[in-house]
Amino acid sequence: MAEIHQEIFRLCRRFTSLSDNDIELIVEKSKSLQMIADLAQGNVFIDCVTDDPETAIVVAEAVPTTVPSLYRFRVVGKKILSTYEPGVFKAYRTGKPAMMNRALTHEGRHVCQNVTPIKNSKGSTIGLLILETDVTRQVEQEQELALLSETTAEFGRTWDIVLKDQMIPDYLEEALILLGEDGTIQYANNFAIGLIKEHSPVQLKNLTNQNILTVLPFIDQSDFSHRGIVQREVRSIDKVFILRSICLLNKKADSKRMLLYIRDITDLRDKERQLMVNQVVIKEIHHRVKNNLQTVASLLRMQMRRGVPEETKVLYQESLNRIASIATVHDVLSNSGIEKVNMVEIIRKITTGQVFYPYQPNCAVTIQLCTEEAIELDSSKAVSLALIITELIQNCMKHAFIGRASGTVTIHFKRNGQIIELGVMDDGNGIDPNIELNHLGIEIVKNLTSYDLNGTFEFLQEGGQGTKAWVTFPDRED
Repeated sequence: MAEIHQEIFRLCRRFTSLSDNDIELIVEKSKSLQMIADLAQGNVFIDCVTDDPETAIVVAEAVPTTVPSLYRFRVVGKKILSTYEPGVFKAYRTGKPAMMNRALTHEGRHVCQNVTPIKNSKGSTIGLLILETDVTRQVEQEQELALLSETTAEFGRTWDIVLKDQMIPDYLEEALILLGEDGTIQYANNFAIGLIKEHSPVQLKNLTNQNILTVLPFIDQSDFSHRGIVQREVRSIDKVFILRSICLLNKKADSKRMLLYIRDITDLRDKERQLMVNQVVIKEIHHRVKNNLQTVASLLRMQMRRGVPEETKVLYQESLNRIASIATVHDVLSNSGIEKVNMVEIIRKITTGQVFYPYQPNCAVTIQLCTEEAIELDSSKAVSLALIITELIQNCMKHAFIGRASGTVTIHFKRNGQIIELGVMDDGNGIDPNIELNHLGIEIVKNLTSYDLNGTFEFLQEGGQGTKAWVTFPDRED
């Protein structure tokens, strides 16, 4: 529990402008999250708005023990945008609860979302308590019922009630158009009128009884000739819309009307397209970095083939291995297109694809791996760790097996809670107290561990025989 409270403090101090007193109040509220989650049978979160008023961060969560969780992965530390969580930000701006909102999670689950502001002694909203319960099955049933004539007839009667108070649909930022059976317009809210004016070649003073096909070119006859619910995506005038058409049956009068719901999703599609472009650009950058590094390595090998002093060959080979380690990471990144790599894959590539200088040419050295299936790291940490592994293996080759006919280097790489452990162990001669451990390779390891990984590095004697180089660092930065 103490770790959870410390995590709240770290996240709030890093991403928000909340005072320590406000953060302590958030921590106090978080103590009851588990009880709420179990009683309400839903996921409970505390979000705090960051220094960017359109972004919030999840600082605490509780997963119910009474029902399955809505999310497969932990969401503390994740950022949310006002575009995707309007109910949360509405409660923050107004300081009033936002209850019974429907939302769709990024994993495709329908939820009922209740948001309650958390206020300090001055009445200022400092956080938001969010309860989400699964209503996926309920939504599916509602969608099935919507296809039945009794339900659509009831919806038609409700729509007539809504039309009596025209302020209700005019507050919506989506177009609502009610059509007769032949496609004539019976009602259009303000957003719909603006949309029609953008697409109609002539200015229309009165839209009533105008046929929808003459004023909105992206509407088809099929959009109002069916007897169910149809949804499609349309493009018009450099914009993208979601178009839903809902048939409203009047069983008694043996007639029908159509409700068109049109939502502008241009910004959403533009962002998706930009993300795809960025992904391609990132892959290309990593590909070019890999190629440049391989070019540098080729130049070094060419120089070695042309002849270099014998005492410098080891320096050339060590430099080649360092370059190859960095190139390996960028090679994986160029194929994945994301800024995270499976570090276990990198370790396998380093241990099987690189040629380490034969410091002891008569000693056969075997490299064994003791790793988990997958541990993902961001690109900067992956590069640093690849260099560390290369330096430690080279150190074993250089010092561990003097006078030996064979030897084994074992690489341990696993996650232990919030800590990642790397051990490079040999069964060689152990640490010679007369050897100084301040040469370039060890200095590289120390600096990368301390400054890039924010971790610790140490040498340990393995029961009088062999040596263990041990690196530990946090799984992620808070």
